[in-house]
Amino acid sequence: MRIAPLLNCVIKPLGVHNNNRNDCSIHGAAGSKNFFLNSPSTDLFIKNQPTFTAINSAASFRNLAYVRKMHCIYCGRPLLSDKIASKLKSDGVFSGPIRNFVKEMLNYVEYLHPSELEFVKRVAIMAFDKPNIRLSEAIKVMYPKANEELLKVQKPIFKELSKLVDEMPYGYKTRFKELLRISRFRLEEKEYVPKEFSGKEFRYKMARIGVTIKDDYMAKKIAELTEPLTHPIFKNDKEPLTSRFVDKILRVTETRDVDKKHLTKKDLQLIILKKIRQYGELLNRRDIISYCDVGINTLEGRPVKIKFSNKAFKYDLNEALEGMNDEQLREKINKIVAKLPTSRTNVNSFITKQEFSASDAIGYNVLRPSIVTIEHLKPKSLGGPNELSNYALACAYDNNNRSNGSLVEFIKQFDRKNQEVYFQEIFEEVANGKIPLKTAVGMVESFFSESGRNIDITKVSKKSRK
Repeated sequence: MRIAPLLNCVIKPLGVHNNNRNDCSIHGAAGSKNFFLNSPSTDLFIKNQPTFTAINSAASFRNLAYVRKMHCIYCGRPLLSDKIASKLKSDGVFSGPIRNFVKEMLNYVEYLHPSELEFVKRVAIMAFDKPNIRLSEAIKVMYPKANEELLKVQKPIFKELSKLVDEMPYGYKTRFKELLRISRFRLEEKEYVPKEFSGKEFRYKMARIGVTIKDDYMAKKIAELTEPLTHPIFKNDKEPLTSRFVDKILRVTETRDVDKKHLTKKDLQLIILKKIRQYGELLNRRDIISYCDVGINTLEGRPVKIKFSNKAFKYDLNEALEGMNDEQLREKINKIVAKLPTSRTNVNSFITKQEFSASDAIGYNVLRPSIVTIEHLKPKSLGGPNELSNYALACAYDNNNRSNGSLVEFIKQFDRKNQEVYFQEIFEEVANGKIPLKTAVGMVESFFSESGRNIDITKVSKKSRK
């Protein structure tokens, strides 16, 4: 499936004449003013030459979801612009009374994924009796029952995993048992003493919180502070601290009057966490303070209470199984782990995950899965180029779910009509002069190449002109 034949399929129904049959390039695509002049379809395809507002970057392509309704190439739900989500946050919709939140969310019902939609329904019911409470207060009311219901689903899954302990090869059994032991503490919200602090997990949590912080300066400072925590120097006991690295941390944390020569790696991590905690206090963000306290207590060897997290569990599981060659056992484990409810598939998981979240964060997280993202049809990790012909617009939920996996397998769960609607919208933007025809056809070709699912360009281009 090549671009040239596809272009001919599209050019003809659009009423564009290609006088040189051996030349499959689009002569007018780069600027011929007469490209549509002799065409009976001139009134339908308004402009051939891209306008000064033409889409020429990932940012401008993603902005389509802001200027018009675009649907996810996978699930078919409308895509929400991050500009809209940010405006709702800055306008106080998320931090205000839940009656205002529910009223505004009625405008975005069709955008929401099932778990988030169910959460909005529960908040709407609560708003009848408690219209003036905030989202963070609503979570506190919902939490006990949601946690109870979630445990009913999680515990049987971990029982299944525990049955596989005896099948683990020598050297892996101890690691696997320890992971299950820690997971039980987290599931039941009991205190325990962790073996180590995970800078990677902490940075991930702070990054998610960062988009909900209204103060851009403070959000930037927190992001700057968390960056060094993932440095390899903290994971490798044999790698010594360098004066340059120490100076960097003291500079970003604005720490003075310390004996640099006697600082340890743990000291530096504590300095960072305590500084972030200070910012959390200034922002009155209980979630930031709570995560910092867990990190500080972990580093100082004190018992902590850490909530169970699917993402953290899967990360720790991969580390525990690293190097294990028993692929059948790996597959067994992965199938069981795949049953674990997530905040994107289970409303109770969504609610419990927000236990310490501020109202702004909760509101933003309701919309987060629906926010438009750039999907690389051929993943960058596999050599996919950063160019429009390799881009598609997808919701954050589907983009994250696919990750770098095969599009051939991933696309099977979605109706072909979703892709037809999506490409119809793309060709509408060709008609508007925002996307060059050749680029749009290249997008279809890239999609076919990666998914094996053919899209009838003639059909979608005709629909786009109606």
